Amino acid sequence: MIIKKDNLVFRRATLEDIPELIKLKLALLDELNPNEDKNKLDTLKKELEIFFEDHIGTTEFISWLVEYNGEIIATSGLILWRVPPRYDCLHGRYGYISNMYTVPKARKNGISTELIKKLISEAKILNIDILNLHATKDGIQMYRRFGFTDPIDPEIELNLDNY
Repeated sequence: MIIKKDNLVFRRATLEDIPELIKLKLALLDELNPNEDKNKLDTLKKELEIFFEDHIGTTEFISWLVEYNGEIIATSGLILWRVPPRYDCLHGRYGYISNMYTVPKARKNGISTELIKKLISEAKILNIDILNLHATKDGIQMYRRFGFTDPIDPEIELNLDNY
């Protein structure tokens, strides 16, 4: 799809956007995990709705959307939190970039690049020390162009549902 850049509208997400945010998040998850068992889908939708209702408009979560001819075609999110300070994060302010998704027909038009610029700008205004994210294979080079690097210490996780 050829996008006319003048027709792109970048704006902050509002509570009215929650149904579209959920739709795009589910599309992202389906692309990342096409064989995922959908028996938790109803619970996931409800939890996403609760998350967005609780966090949109707060200082804990910022979401930018992109509209094209009235249709939301891309989304992004920035989750903010604090940890005890350390040498490379003197204020303990972190931002986690999530929900980066552009509908397939609108990809390769620089939309994600513009969304990342907006999130980085927001993070700088909020004096965030470090931004991190989990990148897809398709997106990692874009993030590296902005200066994202591999962490010194690898991140690991424990899924408590399986514990």
